[in-house]
Amino acid sequence: MKKLILLILTFLFITGCSNKEVVTIIEDQKELVSINYPVTNVGVLDDAVSSYVNRIYTNFKKEYKKEEKPELNISYTYKELNESVINISLNTEITARKKINKIKTFTYDKNTQKFLSMEDIVEDLDVLDYDIKQKILEKYQDADMDFLSQVNYDYFTIDDENLTIYFGPAMLKNKNSEIIYLDIPLNSLKLLIDIDKSKNTDIYLNIKKKNIDYNDKVVALTFDDGPSKYTNKILDVLKTYDACGTFFVIGNKVDFYDETLTRMLKEGSEIGNHSYSHKWLNRLSKEEFQNELNKTQNEIKKATGFTPKLFRPTYGGYSDRLKSYTDLYFVLWDVDSRDWKVKSKDKILRNVLPNVKDGSIILMHDNHSYAASAIESVVKQLKDEGYKFVTVSELLELKDLRENE
Repeated sequence: MKKLILLILTFLFITGCSNKEVVTIIEDQKELVSINYPVTNVGVLDDAVSSYVNRIYTNFKKEYKKEEKPELNISYTYKELNESVINISLNTEITARKKINKIKTFTYDKNTQKFLSMEDIVEDLDVLDYDIKQKILEKYQDADMDFLSQVNYDYFTIDDENLTIYFGPAMLKNKNSEIIYLDIPLNSLKLLIDIDKSKNTDIYLNIKKKNIDYNDKVVALTFDDGPSKYTNKILDVLKTYDACGTFFVIGNKVDFYDETLTRMLKEGSEIGNHSYSHKWLNRLSKEEFQNELNKTQNEIKKATGFTPKLFRPTYGGYSDRLKSYTDLYFVLWDVDSRDWKVKSKDKILRNVLPNVKDGSIILMHDNHSYAASAIESVVKQLKDEGYKFVTVSELLELKDLRENE
């Protein structure tokens, strides 16, 4: 059963709002679209990022509307270099008649209210210039050296260990369509700004186990495409009714919502893997597919100490080939709320409540307001009907016991 998702979250740029969030656009109509990018509540930076995303999105819709299932995927990295400087990168991949990869980075200083270039970050860039270009040629032998002499360093990100410089294929006349990059260790550079290191804290959380009777009538609530600003509202309801859910999260959103993921586990819910950037997985190679899963596993482990065992394929699409590439258990559903489409509490209830039976897995989405508006009625009604809420892992354990009695 193929999942169709159409979600366009309102772009919120409200001055004075203290919480960061991730804007998500996911579609499966005439084309496949998955876009995630951060909102920082720094007006100028958010305007620049959203303007760029909207331009890419609009052009994609116009240019590829006649093609068969073209795909647009925009993912991001986010780093607060220090209390003042924010670095965001947007990686755009278009898969259609040809594959296109683009990189765009933004580095903004809140104190000076200016976007920073490489010259504002690295003191001795001129000294390093020749060495950088030589390293590029070593890594990408078919790059054009004459063309390389004109290259600037506009696109870069910084993590705790490296300055990473990115080049689009056209920038180096490289025949490969992939983004070209070069990592430079920070300890080899003279930096003009301080870089705050991430704090590594050891967190080890497991799901709070529940007592489940063999004869209990059980149901599993599942939520895709989060976390988001709505997830805590859903968790509030689950806590009130002593219920739980299984949240299949997108990996590149985990760092923004690490406290929300920790809360899920502490209150008895479960976390599953929903890929790192919500790509159409059947188009990926083995290495690309495993990278999508492994990056998400690592992000969740780093944020919570918990390692998921469950995977929900994006758009509900998968194959035996993909299943052979991972030990994660693929989880679909038998009750579809279609919350993304009906956008109505009453319609969500009509899609869910009459179709639930003992052992059902219900599909909802926690990255928009529709599920959040309906979840209390869903939980209350099912509880009144005698259902006990379990995680998917608990449901699978119970099904196994019943089948092997």
